[in-house]
Amino acid sequence: MKFFIGIVPPLAIKEKIFEFQKSFPSNKVPYFNEPHITLKVPSGLSEDKAWLAPLMTLVGGHAPFEIKLDGLDGFENKVLFLKPVFSEGLMSLHNKLVALLNPNMEAREKFFEGSLFHPHLTLGETTWGEMTTEELEEMRKKAETEFYTIPPFLVTFVRLYQKDTDDGFYQKLLDIPLKI
Repeated sequence: MKFFIGIVPPLAIKEKIFEFQKSFPSNKVPYFNEPHITLKVPSGLSEDKAWLAPLMTLVGGHAPFEIKLDGLDGFENKVLFLKPVFSEGLMSLHNKLVALLNPNMEAREKFFEGSLFHPHLTLGETTWGEMTTEELEEMRKKAETEFYTIPPFLVTFVRLYQKDTDDGFYQKLLDIPLKI
């Protein structure tokens, strides 16, 4: 069993992104999970869930914060994503989660956590499925017009995802509200 924690955009934005992702048949990203910004990768989230109560306390004590998705970026020529404008609330919550779950340094470096954290919302990538770099470039051009403006949104909860097998899909396990 594996877990991760994500930030889900409001329904209208999420649906627009999902439909956009699916408009590229070779893009497998929308078939692995819903559109989200990964807040904490699986490292430190053990199957015994001993971390769940402390996690809920930490998240429940964190103030809501705003996310603004502004522009496109990528990792090399393999991943295209919407990039959030720097958010102190997002970075603070990520760093608190890393401190709480305390993954080893190797895992932090491998999964770009802590000071290496680079928040993003993946639109497409060439590493899953059959998407080519040419299709990714076509996606970029289309995304430049489709996602020219996205309204900012307030993050009031984080979503805990779970998958049961390595080749399974991550599904919602629990939404954890931020401090009201």
